Amino acid sequence: MTVHKSQGSEFQHTALLLPQTPNPILTRELVYTGITRARDWLTQIEAKRGILNDAVAREVMRVSGAR
Repeated sequence: MTVHKSQGSEFQHTALLLPQTPNPILTRELVYTGITRARDWLTQIEAKRGILNDAVAREVMRVSGAR
């Protein structure tokens, strides 16, 4: 299940699989949503070192200017 589809759900164990290359859609908001789906236990898999740091540093760029 993707992070987008999991919104509004909660699971006892969640695995967050990050891509091998940076992706503009992978933002801190998406990572936050993925992490907060886990009630008790989170497994985070980072195929390449630094992908999580890149994602957390990237904010959603909204055309309206809203944050």
